Amino acid sequence: MSNNVPAQRAAVEPGSRLDDLLATYAELKPRVDELTGRLKSVTDAIKAELTSANPAAVRVDVDHPALAMPLRLSYVESWSLDTKRLKEEQPAVYVTYARKGGRWDLRGRSS
Repeated sequence: MSNNVPAQRAAVEPGSRLDDLLATYAELKPRVDELTGRLKSVTDAIKAELTSANPAAVRVDVDHPALAMPLRLSYVESWSLDTKRLKEEQPAVYVTYARKGGRWDLRGRSS
């Protein structure tokens, strides 16, 4: 789907389910964004504390009275494919294995 296709303007009937959902979204989204940012900061800080206190460990369990369940910090190895490089250096291989996909994305937009 191209970003050059003009967007349709959705009609929102007052009192409709969509009207209620959009109002709820407007209420929750800023709070969730703030909490998500705070949680990421706290999570990153916990990881830093645990890894500096346990530099040789690849798995660290931690419990605290405030936690509903213990936390486990684990080193997880991952592999990824440099698709940009593959496309440049081996375009036939890239085209052979490339898959086209799509998803719906809902986000705020500037006018």
